[in-house]
Amino acid sequence: MDKDAIELAAFQKAFYEGIFNPTSDSIQLACQTIQSTEAISAKDRLAIYRGSILGGMTTALTGIYPVCEKLVGENYFTNMVAGYLKQYPSGSPDLGNYGEHLSAYIATFVPAKDLVYLADVVQLEWLWHKAFNAPDIKKNKQHTKPVNELAHISEQNHSNIKFSINSSARLLESPYPINRIWEVNQSSFEGYPSVNLDEGDVKLIIWRNSSYDMCIDILTNDEYLFLSAISEDRLFGDIAEMELATSVAELLPRCLQMGLIDGFTLIEDSV
Repeated sequence: MDKDAIELAAFQKAFYEGIFNPTSDSIQLACQTIQSTEAISAKDRLAIYRGSILGGMTTALTGIYPVCEKLVGENYFTNMVAGYLKQYPSGSPDLGNYGEHLSAYIATFVPAKDLVYLADVVQLEWLWHKAFNAPDIKKNKQHTKPVNELAHISEQNHSNIKFSINSSARLLESPYPINRIWEVNQSSFEGYPSVNLDEGDVKLIIWRNSSYDMCIDILTNDEYLFLSAISEDRLFGDIAEMELATSVAELLPRCLQMGLIDGFTLIEDSV
């Protein structure tokens, strides 16, 4: 690494510490590269920037996790997020990509230890956010066939099929009724906002249907295992041998009809 690169790395580290870990030493080090004026000191200029960047990132996370903020309150959420911002710096210029690890952070966040369901609710919100913004185009578009072509595949090739789950779909399971918690905390919810945590152990699919409506659907255990296997790119022949209480002959048409499976690939096409 040349001298300029080393100096740049040192500057970036000092500036980052001055923003996200503002101690007297880190602020002083960061301010060495900031010019003061008669109107405002380097320290004050750094503080303004710190408030701007932290405020923007907190606002972005509030937009992704409105239920979490509602559950814990604005002040609690802001203080919790402050710790997250220090531990998980953003690696993308798009703030819409920031927040992936908040669920993991909350799971170890001591003040939230009694809110046993919170990390899973946050994960649900993140998957909702990703499903909402998921592209329609699949990575392997050139090989994927529409499901209406299944009728043209010979029976001997059925075991060589890899089905593709809806490109927006995300799977999630929790020992708590997180879908109900999410539901009663929506602004459009009408009814008695009561949640019994003992109703838990839910298996969910979060996805966007063909009408671009967002869905959070409850799956049976067999549906969850079946769709999980498909999302792992397992061959249909292997999936058909799974030990499930519901036959694959029932699960496949059900998922096709719902739109959860929207294409397939023959392994001959993938070579």
